[in-house]
Amino acid sequence: METEITDRGARPVPTLASIAERVGVSVNTVSRALRAPNTVRPELRRRINAAMEELNYVPNRLAGGLSGTRSDIVGVVVTSLYYSEFASIIDTLQSALLESGLQVMLANTRYNADQELKLVRSILSWRPAAIAIIGVDHPPKVVELLKASAIPIIEMWDTDGEVIDTAVGFDHTRVGAAQADHLIARGYRRIAFIGSVRENDRRAQKRLNGLEAAAAVAGLPQVLKHTAQQGGSPALGERLAFELIEGHPEIDAIACNSDVVAFGVLRALKTLGKRVPDDIGVIAFGDNEAAGCVTPPLTTVRPDRERIGKLTAEAILARINGAEPCTTIVEWELVARESTHKKNA
Repeated sequence: METEITDRGARPVPTLASIAERVGVSVNTVSRALRAPNTVRPELRRRINAAMEELNYVPNRLAGGLSGTRSDIVGVVVTSLYYSEFASIIDTLQSALLESGLQVMLANTRYNADQELKLVRSILSWRPAAIAIIGVDHPPKVVELLKASAIPIIEMWDTDGEVIDTAVGFDHTRVGAAQADHLIARGYRRIAFIGSVRENDRRAQKRLNGLEAAAAVAGLPQVLKHTAQQGGSPALGERLAFELIEGHPEIDAIACNSDVVAFGVLRALKTLGKRVPDDIGVIAFGDNEAAGCVTPPLTTVRPDRERIGKLTAEAILARINGAEPCTTIVEWELVARESTHKKNA
């Protein structure tokens, strides 16, 4: 089921003329500062650059330099290319856009705020028809640039926050709460959270928040957290699980921020002689291709990636053709497998 919320706001488009007016020079001088900066006095270049920063101006890389020209490019900005997290979204999105004559320009921020700003600037300089970007939490300057671009901006994968224009995704806080509710229903009471929670991975933090809130409502002890800033991997999950169990042997359930982290957790628990699910239950997020093949099969949350890709493509085309901005909520599924099937629950 999808629901829509509409909103609309005007966005000014900075031009060479507006930069020139701000600095008090001619348009030709501003143009020369961009094309041949060594021909413009350093002090004047600094003023021009400052004006461009203030007005969120992005140079036009298209031939002819026509500020009103739009390309057939759609920028797609993701936060990771590891473990196929967004592969299905990109594949479905690209296939649908190609049918309408639009090409995907892909960028990977690696959860780095500075890199996200550089990549968004670069994509905007090609005058894309639209931009699709993972998440609704971005550095303030990225938000300014996207709002000032006057093109459709579709935020994917998350809808819990302030949307710039249009969004397609789901509420990650609800996912974390559902993980806790499932563990509690299966008889687990001492819950821990393991995983990669990087500074700019707001979605993992939202799932953790939801897990903690649901556990508190149920009157359970505080959720123990053992996380790292590095990227998620089986090796990370294994290390964090060893460290967690050594300090807290009373733990009887572990929620992981991703399936690949959970794979390492399962390996560590086997090494420690812990029976899953009877001694410790394990739940994760993502429904990786291997989640049902590990031993025991992993309970996890399955986001509908292909539907998000399809609906994002539809939203891009609709916005290009003048439709109102909207937020579309895509449902997800908690897939209960053996890793939380406690026999005495």
